[in-house]
Amino acid sequence: MSRMSAVCALWSASILVAVAMPAFAGWAALPNAPIAPVSYGRHDDVCFFGPDSGWVVNGAGEIHRTTDGGQTWMLQATLPDYLRSVGFATPLKGWVGTLYGSPLLYATSDAGATWTPVTNIPDPQPFGICGLSVVNGSVAYGCGRYDGPPAVMIKTIDGGLTWTSMDMETYATSLIDCHFFDELHGFAVGGTGSPNLRHAVILSTDDGGVTWQTRYTSNRPGAEWCWKISFSTPTNGWVSIEREDRLAPRYVLETTDGGLTWMEIPFVAGYDEQGIGFVAPGLGWVGGWTGVTYETGDGGASWHTAGFGLVLNRFRFLSPSLGYAVGQSVYKYTGGPVDVADDRVEDRSLALAVSQNRPNPVTATTRIPFSLGVETHVRVTIHDVQGRTLLTLFDGMRPAGRTELSWDLRDHAGARVRTGVYWYRIETPTRSATRRMLVVR
Repeated sequence: MSRMSAVCALWSASILVAVAMPAFAGWAALPNAPIAPVSYGRHDDVCFFGPDSGWVVNGAGEIHRTTDGGQTWMLQATLPDYLRSVGFATPLKGWVGTLYGSPLLYATSDAGATWTPVTNIPDPQPFGICGLSVVNGSVAYGCGRYDGPPAVMIKTIDGGLTWTSMDMETYATSLIDCHFFDELHGFAVGGTGSPNLRHAVILSTDDGGVTWQTRYTSNRPGAEWCWKISFSTPTNGWVSIEREDRLAPRYVLETTDGGLTWMEIPFVAGYDEQGIGFVAPGLGWVGGWTGVTYETGDGGASWHTAGFGLVLNRFRFLSPSLGYAVGQSVYKYTGGPVDVADDRVEDRSLALAVSQNRPNPVTATTRIPFSLGVETHVRVTIHDVQGRTLLTLFDGMRPAGRTELSWDLRDHAGARVRTGVYWYRIETPTRSATRRMLVVR
């Protein structure tokens, strides 16, 4: 059965809902979400700027918009291109990437009410933009395409007024996804080698793409390539591998040291994996053209069907308690404030429950809430995307119950931090938890 035939066959089944899910997770199909056109099988990408404002794109050129967290949707535009990727830098300014190029990108400055072709991307150009990673209001990266060459990374540092192109042929023959923590530090994934002997490859940069390091290259026979990348903490990340040979063993890749090294984790045999998303180091999901979604709650030691989602291609997490995924439809994750490990603690007096900071994104100050089972020593620290400690916000005893700390975006020297992704870590003698937050200046 062909890939598209398999997808169409899935349409005759009812859309799966979130059932038999672990207590710490909750995915559900949004009842009013757009269903991808049958001829394309799925939505390819989703982007949210804040918890309520989001966009979904697909191969039919459709751009769907929600302003209420996915409760309702409107078809905002239909462009004459296969739309592969989407990213927003501000509530108004964003881009969609096309699969077949010419133009490679469309831009909007009015939250998607109108879209204009981007015509100032210099050579070399990829054939399409499969992945977009928007860092802040000024800096964004895009890469492509899945069946290159050429493998090219594009970049803007002025909000899209100008773009530069980076020839990546020294490192890869195809690029499919990219993930940047800030203006300088990020990853690109794809494949290297000839089409019939392509190997999966992971690249990293610490200088905004001026130089790159190869962090992983597969050595199995046949053709395979990295497809999507997901980081749940600055140190823990995952990458899916799509493989041409349906009978060959399947793997996903995990890093526990911030991407310096990657481990091959066995996955479900015969599965055509694409979308991957981890909300915590042990808790994640994989979807793809095979259809159903798989879940792990133990860091990939075991996998089981997740009970939601068909042909998922992209997961996006705004926080450990809120995320979205797209495939045949749009799916929403609303998790609890307790870490995976804490949810399994039999002695609840040892528990540490950490909630998402509010507001997030942060512009001036934010509140960091957590709850303790008993009075205990607590240490709360703020970190940048490289794991460096910027500030010890609190270090002392706290009573049982709820505590809420305030952070004014200043480091230990009193300097205000820049726009970007930051992490707060809360530690007790028996438990710890890390949460991500976005600073927008």
